[in-house]
Amino acid sequence: MKFLTLCAALLFVATTFASDSEDGFIRLTPDELVWQDLRPGLSFSVIEGDPGKEGFYIIRAKFAPGTLSKPHYHPNDRFITVISGTWWTGIGPVQKLDTAVPLEPGSYMKHPAGAAHYDGAVDEEVIVEIKGMGPAPLIYVDSDGNPIDE
Repeated sequence: MKFLTLCAALLFVATTFASDSEDGFIRLTPDELVWQDLRPGLSFSVIEGDPGKEGFYIIRAKFAPGTLSKPHYHPNDRFITVISGTWWTGIGPVQKLDTAVPLEPGSYMKHPAGAAHYDGAVDEEVIVEIKGMGPAPLIYVDSDGNPIDE
């Protein structure tokens, strides 16, 4: 729930600073992105939409070096493109860095709805762009893949 509240606040800030025109075009430069910490080492910026509500959204996630997410899943498919850095991606409910797959800038990954995974940065900052349909909560899982309250 904290994630959804944070995203709603970010949406307001992101759309406040974006340069838009009368005909609906929006331009947003990297310098205009407003980053909010979700937890230490992991921050988000909402580019479009609201991941806390029904509908399409685009967010960017920034992982500080040494920051990996805990195993989790999302109720809807998510589509991710690596913008910068090497993003380490793992599948399943148990975090094992030795089996994680590194993806370099320009790489793409789909997270299927309900599929447990973990990801993040090892030795450099990583920025990824995530697209999907909301609402998009992070549902953390235990080692058996069962949802846990986080």
